[in-house]
Amino acid sequence: MTVEQSQLAAVAPRLPGTVPAERIATVSVRRHAPSLVAPLLTLPDLCSAVADTLDELGTGSVIPGHLLNRAAGTGRVCGPAITLRYVAVGGDVSANRAAGRGLLIGDRDLYGLAQPGDIAVMDASAAHDTAVLGGLSARWADLAGLAACVVDGTVRDTDSLREVGLAVWSAGRNPACGRYRIEAVELNGPVSLFGRTVRPGDYLVADDDGVCVIPHDDVPAVVERCLASAQAEHELTELLASGRRLEEIVSLLRSRSTPA
Repeated sequence: MTVEQSQLAAVAPRLPGTVPAERIATVSVRRHAPSLVAPLLTLPDLCSAVADTLDELGTGSVIPGHLLNRAAGTGRVCGPAITLRYVAVGGDVSANRAAGRGLLIGDRDLYGLAQPGDIAVMDASAAHDTAVLGGLSARWADLAGLAACVVDGTVRDTDSLREVGLAVWSAGRNPACGRYRIEAVELNGPVSLFGRTVRPGDYLVADDDGVCVIPHDDVPAVVERCLASAQAEHELTELLASGRRLEEIVSLLRSRSTPA
C-alpha cells in the first residue's frame, strides 16, 4: 500500500464514498502552523492589507467582493484550501435523472478530507446556473470544522446558511440544486476562482471586501510584511488622531522621510 493509499484509508471513515477514490488527487495537503497565520486575523481591513502585500511581493491573486460576495457568516477568515472541481453534465434534467447522471456531488467527501480550520474552495465555474452548496452541506462543513466555504458558483438555502453561521462566499444564489446538473471530477487538485488558480494548501483570506489567495510557499513572507505594514499604519493612525494640525503632521512626515 502506497503512502497516499494508506492516508486515504485513514480518512475513509469520514468519507461518504460518493466520489470514486481515483478522483481524489491527493489526501496530503501542506499546512502551515496555525500560530504562523493567526496574527493575520488581528489586522484591521484584512483583505486590503493582504492585497497590498501581494502587490508588493508580486504574488497571489485577489477576487473582489462583487464577484465573490459573502452569503453567510460574519467576520474574517484565513486558512488553507482544500479543493473541489465540478463540470456541467449537460442535457435535460429529466433525462439525466432517468439515466442516473449528475449524481457525483463531492462536497461531503471533500469535508471528510478536511482538517479543522481548512477552507473549502469549490470550482463550479462551468455551471453558474446551479447551486453547489446549501443548508445541509453547510451543516456538514461546520461539523467537520471548516473555517469557510468559497464557491465559484452559486449557493442556496440562504436562511439555513445564515442559521448555521458558517462563513460562505459565492458568486450568487440560485434555488436550483446541482443534482442531475453537475458532476465532481476532482478533489484536491488545482481549481479556478474567477480565473485565478488555487491549489490545495494555498491560503485564502476573506472578508466583506472579497477574497485573497496566497500561494503556500509565500505565506511566511506575506505575514511578515503585513504585520510590518500594519504597525506603520497604526503609527500613522495615532498621529492623525493626536490633535495636531494638518500642517504639523505633514511637516513631521516630511522630516521622517528626509535622509539624514
